Amino acid sequence: MSGHLTKAWRDCAVARGAKLGAALGLVVTLAVAAAAADQPDSFSLADRNGDGAIDRGEFHDRRVEVFFYADRNRDRALEPVEMTGVSEDSFSDADRDGDGRLSLAEFTGARAADFMQADRNRDGLLSKEEADSVYRDAAAAR
Repeated sequence: MSGHLTKAWRDCAVARGAKLGAALGLVVTLAVAAAAADQPDSFSLADRNGDGAIDRGEFHDRRVEVFFYADRNRDRALEPVEMTGVSEDSFSDADRDGDGRLSLAEFTGARAADFMQADRNRDGLLSKEEADSVYRDAAAAR
């Protein structure tokens, strides 16, 4: 990834803010837990290639799955009622077009900062320990 794109990712993360990431992280944590009830763990679900790390693509793919799992009415958008535990302010921050619903792009865009925050050694991969920190931080923000 070029230095310009890396800087853009970092700028995006700063702009989105930790509050939004923590609130949406709670939703993802709940959805992942529900979806993974019969699975070994959410890390294994995200680590598609089984290499012991989650790359940006795997992280994004898992967020897409979580989005569609949370979309209970199957209208391809998340409404506040489908996002239990997320404050109105956090939802509004993610709702870039102000239509009262989160599109897939809005949801995954708001979540991009989580990857960067969790990737503490900046190697572009999340170890199990780094990924677990996202869920711990979200639970602590409750």
